Amino acid sequence: MCLLLQIYFYASYIFQEAGIDPAAIQYITIGTGTCEFTACIISNLLIERQGRRVLLMGGYILMSGWAVVFTLALSFEHKVTWMPYLSMACIFTYILSFGMGPAGVTGVLPTEIFNQTARPAAYTIAGSLMWLNLFIVGMLFPFIVSGLGQFCFVPFGAVCVLTALYIGLFLPETKGKTLPVIASEFNRLNFRKQERTGQAEYKLGEVQHSTAL
Repeated sequence: MCLLLQIYFYASYIFQEAGIDPAAIQYITIGTGTCEFTACIISNLLIERQGRRVLLMGGYILMSGWAVVFTLALSFEHKVTWMPYLSMACIFTYILSFGMGPAGVTGVLPTEIFNQTARPAAYTIAGSLMWLNLFIVGMLFPFIVSGLGQFCFVPFGAVCVLTALYIGLFLPETKGKTLPVIASEFNRLNFRKQERTGQAEYKLGEVQHSTAL
């Protein structure tokens, strides 16, 4: 729901709408893959230093900010000559922000917040929802652009803001913590009235490990 994959699907169309020279679009599109590759490297370097929660929140906040800037760039592209270049920069930075945070952390979290019994079901549900959202947004994106015009990024920016708020309010930091500690943090953030003072119960067949590398 944050538009990243739709940028890949409709890259040529988005760059054309942003006012980029059609002859240069095929070369600029290569830059989107380069940004993703660079962001993955940066994410690997930061994930154990800054933690999962910071990268997730920071990534979504940056994405919402770039969505606003991109909307302004599209609104003034016919009035200011250098606005198409700002639009191009916004797309690249949007991809970088996603790659450094949500892209690298989202796949790691289910292994850290679910025990071995629930993990397969969690991955199945998360994967199904991801592909369902990808299909829906991918099918609707051309109609969103047609209906909203230069404001087509606003709904996705709003989704990023809401996601960042949700992470800040309900998701604990999982870096370097065992599953019982993470479960206790979840209880503290989400079930304050039912918070347990004792340690989480050990389940037969499970070995508790820290998430630190």
